[in-house]
Amino acid sequence: VAFRSQRHVLFNDTALALQIPYADENSPIASQTISTAQSSGWIWDIGLPTRRGIGYVYSSAHGSDDAAEIELRQYVGAQDFKPPRKLSFNPGYREKFWHRNCVAIGLSAGFIEPLEASALALVELSANMLSDAMPATRDAMDIAARRFNDAFTYRWERVIDFLKMHYVLTKRTDSAFWRDNARAESIPDRLSEQLTLWRHQPPSRYDFHRVEEVFPAASYQYVLYGMGFRPEPRATTRRADDADRADTYFREAAALTSKMLSALPTNRELIRHIQRNGLHR
Repeated sequence: VAFRSQRHVLFNDTALALQIPYADENSPIASQTISTAQSSGWIWDIGLPTRRGIGYVYSSAHGSDDAAEIELRQYVGAQDFKPPRKLSFNPGYREKFWHRNCVAIGLSAGFIEPLEASALALVELSANMLSDAMPATRDAMDIAARRFNDAFTYRWERVIDFLKMHYVLTKRTDSAFWRDNARAESIPDRLSEQLTLWRHQPPSRYDFHRVEEVFPAASYQYVLYGMGFRPEPRATTRRADDADRADTYFREAAALTSKMLSALPTNRELIRHIQRNGLHR
């Protein structure tokens, strides 16, 4: 089954990966993956109990391996570390996932850069649909396969749209990588259409009509507005909008967050507690 490369949309195809030890056993463990943009891609920084997993995923068409390693070393700082492990990949997915008596699930179906870590969700959705849709006889096999392929072609395309949107919304013009990501010809038609629509109204459930969307409207809202996307000043205000009530909810959420944070342990304290007492004490 042929492979549909998406290098023309998502440029990243190479990664340099490192394992960095903590300074000591009491060093804080980050509660989230930290993603930091670089000249030709971005760096991930994942806090684990005994070390940090750090890597630079980038476009080989926009930067060399040596340049990427320099940026990676600048991010890590003065620490000594072994040469990073290089990983190469072709972003994309299969033209068909269910073909005759074989179904591609996981990496056999495709791989897109790890910015949103959607692979596990696609594995679970694939396994569930295969289990539910597997026909009792050969008579319905082609129908089940066609529906499976339609569903997952849609899902892979929506994942690509969502990832590309992170790059499209950039204000950076300091390197060819960021400038090229903003070029209209590199933006999928559906995403371009959605962004035009969202200049006048927020993302909604009507934009995503599948029952199990990998990234629903709320996911798009988080990225859109978190990256400074703003509707046109003359965008129509809906009758149901209530700015004062929304402000009240925001204030209540901020107060509750502040209250909760003061009582929460650090990640390292929580892990040590679980190691001593288990999860149910």
